[in-house]
Amino acid sequence: MRLLGLDVGIKKIGVAFCDTDIGIVFPREVITVKDLKSSIGKIKEIVAKDRVDKVVIGLPLNFNSTKSKIQEYVEDFSNKLKEELNIDIELFDERFTTRIAERFGVKNVDSVSAVILLEDYIKAFLRGSGGCEI
Repeated sequence: MRLLGLDVGIKKIGVAFCDTDIGIVFPREVITVKDLKSSIGKIKEIVAKDRVDKVVIGLPLNFNSTKSKIQEYVEDFSNKLKEELNIDIELFDERFTTRIAERFGVKNVDSVSAVILLEDYIKAFLRGSGGCEI
């Protein structure tokens, strides 16, 4: 299964990829958000090029599981992406992924956050079927 992880923000979208047959999660180039249409277009290109089976989008919940300020934006983005793609799209809790990525001291925090999100998703749902490692 080919998975694409997205850490969606208002200014940037972190991207990660995993082919469960290979078993490694790769950070991809960050998408700079200019407008919704171009961001979705770039994601569509990645999905087509890499033959992605499922997109996992980070759901930014607050610590106490209440809605965060950006959650509505991410949910709208996810719904618009679903209209454009003919593959599964799933929202998955991304709490603390950015803070964890920042601890690595990397330049590409957004895509490392997407890697952490995708690895957490795989651990939760796919570990028994091969899964992926960072």
